[in-house]
Amino acid sequence: MGTRYEDQPAEHWAGAESLDPTPVWKQYVLIAALLFGGLIAVLVVSLLAILPQIVTPPALVPGDRLVLPIAELPPVSQPPRRIEPTREDTGRAFYLAHPSRDETLAFRLRWAPTVGGQECDVTILTLVSGGGFQFGYAANCERVYGRLYAFDARGVPRDDSYRGLDRYLVSVSDDRVIVNLSRLVRAPERTSAPVPTGIPQPQQP
Repeated sequence: MGTRYEDQPAEHWAGAESLDPTPVWKQYVLIAALLFGGLIAVLVVSLLAILPQIVTPPALVPGDRLVLPIAELPPVSQPPRRIEPTREDTGRAFYLAHPSRDETLAFRLRWAPTVGGQECDVTILTLVSGGGFQFGYAANCERVYGRLYAFDARGVPRDDSYRGLDRYLVSVSDDRVIVNLSRLVRAPERTSAPVPTGIPQPQQP
């Protein structure tokens, strides 16, 4: 049995075309196309990242980022401001709050005692504290859960038996407020205590 090339049957021989290398210019075109595609992808990602900083507010940019003028931010310790992304998008409406100089919060207007439960409307609650007024929130769930849930200015529950308010991520610059509607931070559920049946009655001014 032969082991040399010329000893192999003719039908096993490779044709002359198999010896032709791929033209160099085709390799260059392929590399150039890959580099161009990568450059376009980088430019698109970079543009989406800086878009909230260059558009004129108010505007809703790709990525569900709502850009608001800084004038929409309420003064420190003043009543929160209700914001709706669009007239049709009331399900993601929120309260924009400024409870302290270094805090800007965006609380969703819908809330449930448990994640995934039937939601209730959240309203602003004015409490009497130390001879003055303090702003908080209340979820009126009397029709669904038979009680009212109260929260302080930072969305913390006034009772350890239920979870806090859900909120969106917020960033603030010199001339604008950016609320990321795609990043809803859900407060964790409280499992260490039973849900009380009493309805707290905060004082109204």
